[in-house]
Amino acid sequence: MAFIKPAPIACSLSAMEFKDRAASIAQLTATSLLSHRIDGCTAHLLYRQDAKQAVEQLVQQEQSCCGFLSFEIGQSSDVITLTITAPQEAQSDAEALFAHLLPSQETHVDAAVANGARSCGCVSPC
Repeated sequence: MAFIKPAPIACSLSAMEFKDRAASIAQLTATSLLSHRIDGCTAHLLYRQDAKQAVEQLVQQEQSCCGFLSFEIGQSSDVITLTITAPQEAQSDAEALFAHLLPSQETHVDAAVANGARSCGCVSPC
């Protein structure tokens, strides 16, 4: 019987690669993220419909460096949903694992105030 070793709970990107990836994700977040919610080991993200290709690219890139996460993309007539689940043993670190996918207070407060959105940068309730 073969034993399959689970993927380590760590990103395989170098510091520079992660910085570049985080900048790309921040752009997607700023332009297309409508709402988000962290529920234990799961992040629920809602994006504008026109961000479908960018969300699919995000998932493809994140799967290549964070094999321990599972990703599920859904679509309705007006939004793209992305559900990302971390292993149960990562629950205490879930917020840190998902932080680069969420709006940062520093970069989104001014835009949120200008657009009448919540202080986190979402335009819909979190």
